Amino acid sequence: MKQLIAVFPILFESQNYEPGNELPTHNAGLVEVWIGNGTAIWKDTEEPKKRSAKARQTTAPAGLPGDAYPSAGAEQDLVGKPPSRKTRGAQPEPTKGRRKSSA
Repeated sequence: MKQLIAVFPILFESQNYEPGNELPTHNAGLVEVWIGNGTAIWKDTEEPKKRSAKARQTTAPAGLPGDAYPSAGAEQDLVGKPPSRKTRGAQPEPTKGRRKSSA
């Protein structure tokens, strides 16, 4: 549905309409004058369909539950499983040729 929206302040029938307010459209003559002067514009009020966000996991999946204790030194040990090779973008290892059996 289209609405007539004020671009500039308008005084109509003892009521002030600020920019962004919806204007009455029962007086066709004034509607044409407002649009011709650039004082008002037609705006479509139907909202476009919103797409749902598709999320991917970006962190490592959970591994061991609990706190990680440093084994030695100042560096802290990490808890969790690393992402799969495919997820990390690692190059696949070259396949070795199949060996023939002597039987």
